[in-house]
Amino acid sequence: MKVYNIEDTNRFFEVLSECKGDVEVVGRDGSTISMNDKDVVRFLETAYTGMMIPEMELRLSSPADRQRVLSFMANTKAAA
Repeated sequence: MKVYNIEDTNRFFEVLSECKGDVEVVGRDGSTISMNDKDVVRFLETAYTGMMIPEMELRLSSPADRQRVLSFMANTKAAA
């Protein structure tokens, strides 16, 4: 799943940390970073604080987690 134009990065990373299944960020070269490691989540939160994420590819193992991220995206766009 690709997500685009994430402006509320703090809430976005909160949503990812609430996921129950495996969550991975996929790099442009196909490498993956597990978001199930809380240290990684904190690092990315810090790295993206105050910035917009133009594009990010995610792999989510749980259909419920995919729905959680889609709901976040829909609510973010509706509020804009």
